[in-house]
Amino acid sequence: MTKAFITNTPAINMTIVGFGQAGSRMADEFANYKKADGTPSYNCLALNSNDGDLEGLKNIPEENRVSLGLRGMAKNPEKGLITLEENKDAAEKLNNFIHDKVRADDELVLFFAGLGGGTGTSTIVKAISEFYDHHNKPLIRKELIKIKKSVSDEDFKENAKRYAVQATRKAAEKFVKIGVIVTLPLRHDGPDVLRQVNDFSQKIWKSASDPSKGIAFVTFADNQHFYDEFNAIPKNKRKNIDNYRDYANKQISEIFHELNTATTSGGSSLSFDAEDFKRAITEFNGSLVLSKIEVPANLVNNNDDVAELFKRSLKETNLHSPIQLVREHDGEYISKKVYHVGLLAVLDESKKLGNGAFIEKAKEIANKELPVNGVVFDGYVESKNDFRVSVYSFYKTDALPERLETGLVKEYEEFQERNRNFTFEKATIQSIGDKNELLNEDDLDFDDLGISDLLGDDELSLETDDNLDNADDDDAAVDELLNSLDLSK
Repeated sequence: MTKAFITNTPAINMTIVGFGQAGSRMADEFANYKKADGTPSYNCLALNSNDGDLEGLKNIPEENRVSLGLRGMAKNPEKGLITLEENKDAAEKLNNFIHDKVRADDELVLFFAGLGGGTGTSTIVKAISEFYDHHNKPLIRKELIKIKKSVSDEDFKENAKRYAVQATRKAAEKFVKIGVIVTLPLRHDGPDVLRQVNDFSQKIWKSASDPSKGIAFVTFADNQHFYDEFNAIPKNKRKNIDNYRDYANKQISEIFHELNTATTSGGSSLSFDAEDFKRAITEFNGSLVLSKIEVPANLVNNNDDVAELFKRSLKETNLHSPIQLVREHDGEYISKKVYHVGLLAVLDESKKLGNGAFIEKAKEIANKELPVNGVVFDGYVESKNDFRVSVYSFYKTDALPERLETGLVKEYEEFQERNRNFTFEKATIQSIGDKNELLNEDDLDFDDLGISDLLGDDELSLETDDNLDNADDDDAAVDELLNSLDLSK
């Protein structure tokens, strides 16, 4: 047993929802976790466009799998959104799924999807909107009605926006919070996928940046990051993981579940308990950055070694490309806000490092490395940990992974530039032989065909002047019609 604490009761009770094939498989990883009494750690659900895509799941119960009864989204999320608007049956199934299946009395609902352009890309955007309309918007409306009743009609009209902000702040205390974890596509998925993912990422980020939507955080995990990492692992050290997708799902589920259970261990000398973790994860909004570094315990000899691991963890990220928090412009340093920060060390119980002085050093490093605007939560746990030292750090920020902020656009432009270097042509079907080679005028006896009289000079012109005039009129009309058409689309 590597980590004894992963069977603890989670600090945050969560419903895990997977949308599309990639999202469902991520949720399926969470469904594999069990508490010490054998009951599931999380309420896990899966929604996909058709029944076939749900059959590969191993851990999510059948009753928690829902199909929209469609044939798929054809890698076109823009069309998928239209389908969800126009197909009443599919729209109703999605609506019922959000209302009836998602357990709203949990402290956090975690939405998963892959942004590869399939079902998950379009359904997660629609689901975020549906969840807000059903759970959080009525709370804002209720608070706004209270305010309206307490002031005059004239006052309410003049200050409607200010009162709406007040109502949102008040309602936010009762919001059912959402966490969103989505995966970016590979570079070689092509320009059309990159373009659509860039568009849908903006939709998700816009919702995540709106406090009224109740989205506690969003994490844009990156399949390219996992793909490169997985391919760098020697085959004999991949622990029976067959592909980068399974590797990615394990990386995402493990780091989140370990953080969610380590803080309930009760073996921490410094207080980083379940309530602290809950506050760090659910307060504010923005991009959640998660990092974990793990080394053999015999490589850690003193407090400075652990502090150095924390320093590394704050500079590295496990789920995507690095995030640029501070940049220089015209001699000024421009920074993205960082809210609450979490620092947690898990020491194997065989490793004794005194009274945990490394935590104070790690806290000092965090305040030096990050533009912190919130609280730094810190602590450590001594537990069975497979003779390893694990160091976790996480924070929430207004910044995004570099690949998402600028990389997808650059990759798309590279595809376009490469295409500009090609001269494209349409295919044609060649003839097997020229008809003139098969038949020529010397081979025919025109007298025998009975058409000699038609070939005389007097008979050559079959059109009268009137016919020619009409032909000219028809050609002009056709030209006018063709010129009026725009066939470029």
